[in-house]
Amino acid sequence: MTKNNKRILFTRTLNADQIEFGLKMDCQIDHHAFIRIDLCSLSTEDLEIINSGQYPNWIFTSQNAVRSLQANQEQIQLDKMERCFAVGEKTADQLSEIGLSALVPKRHNSEELSELLKDYSSESFLYFTGNLRQKTLIHFFEDHESPYKEIKVYDTLLIQPEINLEDYDAICFCSPSAVHSFFKNYQPKNNQPCFAIGNTTAVALVDYSDYVMLAEQTNVFSLIQSCHQYLNS
Repeated sequence: MTKNNKRILFTRTLNADQIEFGLKMDCQIDHHAFIRIDLCSLSTEDLEIINSGQYPNWIFTSQNAVRSLQANQEQIQLDKMERCFAVGEKTADQLSEIGLSALVPKRHNSEELSELLKDYSSESFLYFTGNLRQKTLIHFFEDHESPYKEIKVYDTLLIQPEINLEDYDAICFCSPSAVHSFFKNYQPKNNQPCFAIGNTTAVALVDYSDYVMLAEQTNVFSLIQSCHQYLNS
């Protein structure tokens, strides 16, 4: 490590390519998961709702929800879905692996997804969620009196690994759940900047920090670039 390298804490695990990219950006990255995802087994009642065709518009706001669908794919009649919505391109790509094509908002967050849903608000929706889901889409359904059902397909568990915050020049967050988990035990020191991968994560961060930065694009590489530019400006 050269004297110019900055030390960055990521509150999720990264792969080797992402860590190598950080080194090219003069960033030494430590990564620790602050959440754990457990996929749920679908109940008989859940499967009956999914396969009934009564809720033909399916909504996914997380890749974890898609992974749960994949794990239960043999029990699910995918032809009961008429239209599919994804919060972002990565979630849409995950859906394409099981043959589902999704509509995606131009900006990848729940508020923009709600805008996209307005054209279909008279129809019924099936919302695949986790236990810590945001309320943005629920408010949309209620405000527009849109028939909907929620199916909980994964649980997000908060965990707090032991770290020394004084070792880091910046902290990166990739989900609101990781934000809430981190701040249960830790508080940034000396005005350490907190970087968010997207708008929803940034909104969660502003409740805890006055030094919140947003990546230009919603991916880890852009987040690392944002750290590099900010810490070397």
